[in-house]
Amino acid sequence: MKKIYCLAIGIFIRVTLHAQSTDSLVHFSELTFHSDFERETFQRFHKGDIDLFALFIANGSLLPTEKITEKRESFYNYVNLLGNESAGKKTEKKIKTLYDNLHSKYLVKYELVNHFEDIFYNGNFNCVSATAMYALTFDKLQIPYSIKEEPTHVYLVAYPNAERIVLQTTSPLGGYYTLSDAFKQDFVKRLKEQKLISAQEYTSQDSKALFDKYYFGTDKEVSLQQLAGLQYVNDALYKTDDKKTEEAFAQMEKAYILYPSARTTQLLYYIATMAFDAHKVRDSTHAVLLSKLARYKDFGLEPEMIVGEFIRTTQDLLFGSARKQQYEQYYSILTHSITNQKIKDELAYVYNYESGRYLYNQARTKDALSFLEKALILKPNDVDAQALFIAALAQTFNSKNNNQDIIKTLDDYNTRFTGLQANNHFNAMRATAYLIQFNTSYATNKISEGDKYKTLFESVANQYPDLTIDSDLIGQSYSNAAVYYYRKGQVSKARQFLSSGLKYAPNNYELISRQQMIR
Repeated sequence: MKKIYCLAIGIFIRVTLHAQSTDSLVHFSELTFHSDFERETFQRFHKGDIDLFALFIANGSLLPTEKITEKRESFYNYVNLLGNESAGKKTEKKIKTLYDNLHSKYLVKYELVNHFEDIFYNGNFNCVSATAMYALTFDKLQIPYSIKEEPTHVYLVAYPNAERIVLQTTSPLGGYYTLSDAFKQDFVKRLKEQKLISAQEYTSQDSKALFDKYYFGTDKEVSLQQLAGLQYVNDALYKTDDKKTEEAFAQMEKAYILYPSARTTQLLYYIATMAFDAHKVRDSTHAVLLSKLARYKDFGLEPEMIVGEFIRTTQDLLFGSARKQQYEQYYSILTHSITNQKIKDELAYVYNYESGRYLYNQARTKDALSFLEKALILKPNDVDAQALFIAALAQTFNSKNNNQDIIKTLDDYNTRFTGLQANNHFNAMRATAYLIQFNTSYATNKISEGDKYKTLFESVANQYPDLTIDSDLIGQSYSNAAVYYYRKGQVSKARQFLSSGLKYAPNNYELISRQQMIR
């Protein structure tokens, strides 16, 4: 894909974007650097110590730190020398002296693909790097200037409020690559997907016309720091051309730190999507890229898209290949820097529900419950989460011998997760546990305890009359209580128990038989 390299792509989407701080789309702590010099330069910049020469030359990889120091010192010594030589000259002659001498000493060959450090390594330059060199010179000599940015070019104007002397390091009309048709079509298509272009506009105009409309903005003035940002944009484009989209995205993040404009923002998102699309392996890098995409809500990237991608990761890592540890690591990385609470909650639900389902399928129900509880906290009324939770809970009860422990657990969940009260599977579990304890208490002559659990059973059964409860257990429980009172000579009370039992199990043979016997 061919690119216009002299000036970083002039993407200026004519839509209203919400104001973004430089810490919203790009977190400084997440920046990656190719050298210690670049890292130290950005760290000083982040603390307010702005070294513009260092910001420009840090983008390269040809010169070691000691050589950078040497070249920097030599450059500024020469600038001071030129300043002394041009002192006292008329404005036009002063600028011509500076321009000619710097050009003769440093600028050897024009190259589209270029970094600022190339000027000091082999003399290669383009309009961005050469303009930076002249601007640094004017900065040092306190000569007023402005940097002008065009869609495909950048140049310098000395004394912009007076003589307005234009310094063209290359011709803006020649020597530039053109953007390929494929790039233009893909760019416009992504704008449509982001709903920055309407479907009607997309179908009524060809991609070239739309590209020209949304791609290029008006000429504008940029600062020297912003020009350093544009150099990083250029480098991102070089790497995109070489299909190194992740490296390109890393450069775009640094460009955004230096120059967080609407143009840079749009290109940052564009390359972020390219990097994510190109990274097929669901590893830690994939998680990092997805977490960063979650920040682009203003570009039409809805939370459902992030969650849907995580669901696909769940299927791949957890259920498709049983890589649970890698899945847990992916989730941790993904959620670490996401601040949108809606997305975090949705991801947490998917993670906990699916982890619980995975463990339940392996018959590790106790471990599954800890995840499913968290899923229910997030979505207490979710029927799928309730069903799986109840199934896992029932499995854990199979290994418990103490029914009162079961009752305690059920009562606790009934209080903590009120959404379960609308689930008759859960209500049936509670009613059955009360019924068993009612039966057990009477069988062991703990009558007051038995009456307590009889009342609790009937309260649940009356509140939820459509519960499915074991008829034989009802018959046995009420019959045992009736026998107890019958043997005590309290026939009337025995009849009451039998009648009460028949309300909940009207066709129970045992209750009907005992009722007939007492009559």
